[in-house]
Amino acid sequence: MAGKLMKAVQYNGYGEGPDGLQVVDIILGPSALVTFALKKLTLSKKQLVPLILIPKSENLQYLVNLVKEGKLKTIIDSKYPLGKAKDAWAKSIDGHATGKIIVEP
Repeated sequence: MAGKLMKAVQYNGYGEGPDGLQVVDIILGPSALVTFALKKLTLSKKQLVPLILIPKSENLQYLVNLVKEGKLKTIIDSKYPLGKAKDAWAKSIDGHATGKIIVEP
């Protein structure tokens, strides 16, 4: 893929659903699967429902509309200048962030 600009987007957000607070995580990884299994095993009232989003324009537009309507919000933990990207990465790896970590130019 040399010479091509690649973009990757991870979006996590939350919104009010019919049964209360819902979280949207469109990057399904191993930690999400472990959390899902633990919630089921412990009979927790909190639910994690895995969702695999196929990147179709109508699906992405649906998420954009939720954001525009104020029904889906992103929690920002911290912002770092590009020169401190290493610190941002360290915080992400440590797992202590309570929202998204933003690296700004």
